[in-house]
Amino acid sequence: MLNLVIAILSLIIWSSVVIYYFRTPLMRWFDNRFGKDPVLPDLDSEEEQSASAASAPPPTDKAS
Repeated sequence: MLNLVIAILSLIIWSSVVIYYFRTPLMRWFDNRFGKDPVLPDLDSEEEQSASAASAPPPTDKAS
């Protein structure tokens, strides 16, 4: 029974040492895997803006 407790304790200690040593790459991986996704621009609104800009009449020059 004591051997089992010592084995479990050593696994906990070794895993915590490894996690502490590799914490920066692990945090980067977790952030990339489970982090918030960037907000993408709305593609429909861009199409509407470009269509309205293309159909708009050219500005008149009041100086001439």
